[in-house]
Amino acid sequence: MKIKVLAIAPYLGLKGLLESLSQEEPRIEMDIEVADLQNAIPIVTGDKGRTYDIIISRGGTSSVIREHISTPVVDIPVSGYDILRVLTLVKDSSTKVAIIGFPNICRGAAAVSSLLDFEIPIYSIEHATEVHTALQTAFNHGAKIVLGDAITVRTAEEMGYNGILITSGRESVLEALSEVKRIYDALLKARENERFFEHMLEHHRTGVLALDNRGVIRYANHAASLLLGYDSSVMRGMNLRGIDPIWGHYLEEAAKSDAVSGNQQKTKWFYKRQMKVEFVAPAMAKEQTYLVYMYPLENHGKNPISSTFEVTGRIATFAQVIGSSITIQQTVKRANSQAQTDKPIWIFGEAGSGKSLFSQAIHSASSQSGDALYVIPCNKLTDSEQESILFGNETTPGLLYMESVGTVCLQQIQHTSQHLQQKLLAAMQGGAHPRLIVTSLLPVKALLKKEELAADFAHLFANTNLQLPPLRERLEDIGEIARVLIANYNSRHGKQIVGIRQPVLEDDLMQKPWPGNIQQLKLVLECILSVTNGNYIGANEASEGWLKVRESIQTEDVSHNVLLNLSGTWEEIEKRVLWEILQHEGMNQSKTANRLGINRSTLWRKLKNMLQY
Repeated sequence: MKIKVLAIAPYLGLKGLLESLSQEEPRIEMDIEVADLQNAIPIVTGDKGRTYDIIISRGGTSSVIREHISTPVVDIPVSGYDILRVLTLVKDSSTKVAIIGFPNICRGAAAVSSLLDFEIPIYSIEHATEVHTALQTAFNHGAKIVLGDAITVRTAEEMGYNGILITSGRESVLEALSEVKRIYDALLKARENERFFEHMLEHHRTGVLALDNRGVIRYANHAASLLLGYDSSVMRGMNLRGIDPIWGHYLEEAAKSDAVSGNQQKTKWFYKRQMKVEFVAPAMAKEQTYLVYMYPLENHGKNPISSTFEVTGRIATFAQVIGSSITIQQTVKRANSQAQTDKPIWIFGEAGSGKSLFSQAIHSASSQSGDALYVIPCNKLTDSEQESILFGNETTPGLLYMESVGTVCLQQIQHTSQHLQQKLLAAMQGGAHPRLIVTSLLPVKALLKKEELAADFAHLFANTNLQLPPLRERLEDIGEIARVLIANYNSRHGKQIVGIRQPVLEDDLMQKPWPGNIQQLKLVLECILSVTNGNYIGANEASEGWLKVRESIQTEDVSHNVLLNLSGTWEEIEKRVLWEILQHEGMNQSKTANRLGINRSTLWRKLKNMLQY
């Protein structure tokens, strides 16, 4: 009889390695899911989890799973080889690094770092609940990057720092599979699963959540998952505060009320859905818990806020701006200083230079960080859509007047009309709640010269302009940026690449002008990493990767080419080009103007002439 194993891989790259090595074990039949910590609980405690003999996972996820089931759980170890690979990746970094992990990781790290003659702070923990405190200690001592398992990396990122996952290699997985066979042969299996609130209003229209006193979701029915925009199978174990900052305010108010008599009722908009929210603290509950009922309100006609805009979840911080060059450090210092004020901020810089990252970091460092950050892509929205989102309508308040909005970021501000700019100016001067951040490719003076900006609106940002340097002005940072990108690639694809050979870094990557900046560097490195099978990126891998980049660009160019009739006068050719692009953009004038590099008034004048032609 085969051993039926469910593997919970805390990161995607581990899944591929498990699939490959389990096929070499004739006794093992394995299913693999990618999940970590609390997200793994619904998988192992649900109906699917009842059918397995053994669960296999890694690190903190294994510990969490053991607390919820009686099925034997085998831990994939972190070997000395695994630690050696990741220490090799970071040992030459100019950024301070620390290791946080359970005793087995720390003992191995201490031994390997000693062999490498590499001093690195090591913080040992006994339980997953100690991770946050250990991270805070490390960061207080100057660490900017932490090495550890999935919970360490995830918590570090939630706190606004960079984490590098210590991935498990082939030898570690083989050891775990051997342990699976030993446990199966030695133990009688006991399976005991339970399901929380099995018959709890699964088919009711009202959304129902059950929370513990920390805001962690213990139960969510189907209606609640639809209203919040998550799959119900992964909601258990999520913290409601992390879904939207306003929930934190509601939980604090509910905690002050007296059981059922103090129910809190609020009206809240989630992702363009309006709902009434009711908190109930059951008087007979043994522990402090809350039931949350969500009643969707009836829609009165079509909501004008129908265009896509981004409500950011995990927000970046200044600690995630990679680079030790004087140029980027001075930019971070200026941005951090501006973040401490409540003034609107203008960020400009070339495409791919990090305007979105800096917008998030400024929000994180500001007094508005407890509320949400909304990012509005102005170049993708019409004037009326922009106005509806910002100022609202008869049934829905605009972002400028919602209590849960901390910062509104308007990307490519030149794609707003001067009428809307005047309304924004009046709103800001009138004391609108959110902080305003705007971004553009060009500086304010250039947009004023092109008459794409109202002068009095521009004056609002007179002392809060932030220019982001292009990558070509800080080429010395490429090595550090690449190191983080390599670590992320390893965790997604199960590779153990530990660095770039110096000739490739200094004579190739650092000699390019990088017109697309960090985004271009990321795309190029992805191509190079995809063809790298060893531990280092050498000349051959770089050459093959650049070839793949060129082939990708050529394929994209061919796919976008349009056969166009070039006969006739210039006016006739222009008419055909304009009509072709207008059709390609779904008759959207804003997108057409953006693609042509002209403003909407110029486009409208050309369309008017074309129709009269």
